[in-house]
Amino acid sequence: MTMNLIHQIKWNHIYSGEAYLYGTELRLTKEGVTFDNPRIASGKRLVQFQSRTNYQGNRHSPSLPLLVPGQKYIVRTTISSEPQGRFFLEFNYFNRQGEKIAFDILRDQEGEIDYPEEAFTYTITLRSAGCASLVFEEISIYSLNTSNSVKLSNPSEKRYTEKQLPDELQLVKNLIKII
Repeated sequence: MTMNLIHQIKWNHIYSGEAYLYGTELRLTKEGVTFDNPRIASGKRLVQFQSRTNYQGNRHSPSLPLLVPGQKYIVRTTISSEPQGRFFLEFNYFNRQGEKIAFDILRDQEGEIDYPEEAFTYTITLRSAGCASLVFEEISIYSLNTSNSVKLSNPSEKRYTEKQLPDELQLVKNLIKII
């Protein structure tokens, strides 16, 4: 089983309605984002990333990659909070009609998610679990490649006899093996 990095999600911009800003001190640094709000309630959405947006209405592109339905993915976070471990990621999956069909909760720095077969879009929401401050660096999504490819030692060759050679191939006759 191999893991391939698909995408690293950074919190580079602050868009209207995607981040909790009431009483929050937010600092964008080279390392990431520092979020301070000692009065934020548990369960509140700190930031949300989307795989589908309305560009005409919101003027920003999706921040999440497209995922293959039915595949498994590994998600690793580089997030630290005070008190330690007081945040979680919520993955919501939606069908073509925009109805929520499934969800996953990731409480650790690394976890596995299953992207449902009938899923069309998804969101990742970073939520508070009683944190007063948080440093967000990135979320990395890796695909799990479990298939074992079979390699042929000698690829099969196509050969023609003199009588089998079609007229269309007379021009490249010297390049074709004839038995």
